[in-house]
Amino acid sequence: MRADLPRFRMNRTEPERTVTPSRASLFLRYWLPVLLYIGLIFGASSIPGRDIPNLFPYMDKLEHLTEYSLFGLLLGRAFRFTVGGDRGRFWSLATVAFGGFVGGMDELYQRLTPGRSSDIRDWAVDVTAVTLAVLFTQYVRIHPRSRRREPTPTPTPEKGTP
Repeated sequence: MRADLPRFRMNRTEPERTVTPSRASLFLRYWLPVLLYIGLIFGASSIPGRDIPNLFPYMDKLEHLTEYSLFGLLLGRAFRFTVGGDRGRFWSLATVAFGGFVGGMDELYQRLTPGRSSDIRDWAVDVTAVTLAVLFTQYVRIHPRSRRREPTPTPTPEKGTP
């Protein structure tokens, strides 16, 4: 066996060593997707209004709800695993505040795009979407999947029955 390869043992007599990830790996794993998604949001806001199809009434509200729900999930994940830790209130409020800020900047940016307008109701939908994403992640954090489903006991046959 080579000395430079790690050894795997079947028994766990040695304490497990935890590896602390570097700041660069934390950034790449959690914050880079957030920054890329912000770029996607502002890229979509750069599309002129005449080029956006309107298939049904209030379609833009559904687009904002979908767009910012995913943004809220990504942002909440980044805050929770890099800044917040177990402090759920902190990262929840930070996620909603930063998500609302990005939504507001997005609406202001849309004013500069030909054929687009800025609407306070769109911003309200953005904040609502981020808040719903945070509430969903808080629910999942408090009620993990393993605790949500209680194992059903298997019936044991009585003595003397086939």
